Formats: sequence, structure tokens, C-alpha cells
Amino acid sequence: MKIFEFLKKNYKLYLINSVLAVLIYYTSKIYDLTNHATSCVHVLLTPLDKLVPFIPQFIIIYNSLEPIIYITLFFFFLFHPRIFTPLAISFISLFLVSNFVYVVFQTYVPRPNITYGANYFVNQVVKLYSSDNPYNCFPSLHCGTAALVSSVWFVKKKYRIIAYLISIWAILIILSTQFLKQHVIADIIGAPLAIGIFLIFYNVFNLEQEY
Repeated sequence: MKIFEFLKKNYKLYLINSVLAVLIYYTSKIYDLTNHATSCVHVLLTPLDKLVPFIPQFIIIYNSLEPIIYITLFFFFLFHPRIFTPLAISFISLFLVSNFVYVVFQTYVPRPNITYGANYFVNQVVKLYSSDNPYNCFPSLHCGTAALVSSVWFVKKKYRIIAYLISIWAILIILSTQFLKQHVIADIIGAPLAIGIFLIFYNVFNLEQEY
């Protein structure tokens, strides 16, 4: 009975959020259109980046991003529609801002020369490299979306333990972008960018009341 009352009370939000969910999907696909070389490509590799080792085992962490994003979005869409709205707008904003940067300031990350057949982890990295061009690196959407996912769990006090666990996971995601040579250190700016975007909409939608 309470479930039906909750759904009835929030049906307008569910309608709005359904539209936002569709927009998340389509704005995320802009990445595929911009992930190529332009007339001016920048390489942000530094001597410090060259010291970062290649650790193919981090592919497991790296590939966990999408499932965790989907679980988080579905959870807040279903149970906390008022929180989902600013979260969705944050995702859309992050995709739009990042892809704008990719268009006006395209970057390239040199990758290690690896071949298929060495072991399971290397094979998975080879598959990653073949499916994702080495462009659209600054800011890193892997870092940004992981930071968004971890941020939203802090809104509700009762999810604080989950929030800390997801934060550890987000840090590992960021590390995975480095150890897999998908990004350079400068690209990590995607994480604070995403947190900043979320904080803006956190205040706009007055999510303090959800604490």
C-alpha cells in the first residue's frame, strides 16, 4: 500500500526522470562521435606518467564501471526520484562539457605495444584498446562518472557505509585508468570536475533536505 502511495505521490518525477534517463543514454553516445583525431591533437604525457607501471590486472576494476553506474542509476531512479533528478542532470552536464572539450582540445594517450595471447588480463586490455580509440582523454569520463556515482551515495546518511565503499571503488577506477595506460595523470581532472558539477545541482535542488 505504501509503495503505491509513494508511486502516486512521485509519478510526475518518474515521468521527468524517464526523459532524463533517455538523455543520459544519448548524451553518453556523443563520445563515439568525438573519439577520433582532429587537426590538432595534444599529448599531455609527462615524465611522471612514464613512471606509472602497466598493470593489466586492473582491467577487472576498469570494466566494473558500467555495471556500478547502472545499478546506482536504477536504485536512485526507483527509490529516490528526487535525488535521481540532479544526479541525471549532473551526468548529462558532465557528458556535454567533456565532449565539448574533446572537440576543441582533443588529446591522445600513447599506449603500450601489447599483443593478444599473453594471458587473460592482457587479452582483455587488447580488447579494450581495439574498442576504444586513444582519444577523448582529457577530462577522463571514467574518472568523472565514477566520482559522480560515489558522490550521490553520500546524500543520504543511511547509505554512508555504501558511500565509503563506493568511494574506495572510485579511487580504484581512477588508478585503473593510469595502470592500463588509458589516461595520463592530467586526465584525472574529470573526477573533481564531476564532483563540482554534482555539488552545483546538489545546492540547486536543495538535497540537504534528503540527508
